Amino acid sequence: MTSLRHRPALDVRVEIRGELPREDAEYARTRSLALITDLGSDAHAARLRLTRPRDRSLTRSAVAQASVDLEGAGRVRVEVAGVTVREAVDLALGTLGGRAARLRELGDIGLASAFESSYRPQYAARPLAERRIVRRKCVRPAHRTPEQAVREMLALDYRFHFFSDVLTGQDSLVHRRPGNGGFRLVRAHCAVRLGGAGLPLAESPHPAPRLELTEAARQLWLTCWPFVFHTDPGDGRGRVLYRRYDGHYGLITPIAGAH
Repeated sequence: MTSLRHRPALDVRVEIRGELPREDAEYARTRSLALITDLGSDAHAARLRLTRPRDRSLTRSAVAQASVDLEGAGRVRVEVAGVTVREAVDLALGTLGGRAARLRELGDIGLASAFESSYRPQYAARPLAERRIVRRKCVRPAHRTPEQAVREMLALDYRFHFFSDVLTGQDSLVHRRPGNGGFRLVRAHCAVRLGGAGLPLAESPHPAPRLELTEAARQLWLTCWPFVFHTDPGDGRGRVLYRRYDGHYGLITPIAGAH
């Protein structure tokens, strides 16, 4: 991985994962600097990460992940894939700029981003026998209302968001509902029907299933879902087994004792 840093006062970083032509890296650097300059003095910590997998099954193999921190407004992030590196850079930074401006001016990025983008990265076609959990992430779930979790999920361009529900104290997850631009809430244990959210948010009538990790992996394979939210039969805490774009799996678990 190569890290390029420019003008420390602006804190702009471009990371290259894999091999890319030098001119593409320079293009990414120039566009990133232009974006944060256009966003103004309250924009900090702009990041652009470029990845070019060698998997020939991918029709859009150039992946760009871009983010920026806005003082007083929070962080906004975008992840897209393009046929070429420059296409991915332009898509990521153009979308990021528009969402950052809306977040700063209106306090959220709206629901237009709720629909799955056709430019979202593709999953690599990795044989089942080769799939492994290659990333384990222990987190302290942020205390959020379901509506706050949805808005944060959209700002960070996630497919799902694991959090601690301030209304019930439970490990919970919100995720996008494919096709309709709506969202779904699942809690680890009881299914409390609260309603009243100002978003198209459906509450699952069932708690997350209690599954061993091998059972969750089997369900992930059988359903082809992007993730499986479940509870650990041992400690009862929620956890998320999810598909990575490289064809492997990742696991999110809460830090013990953190609620």
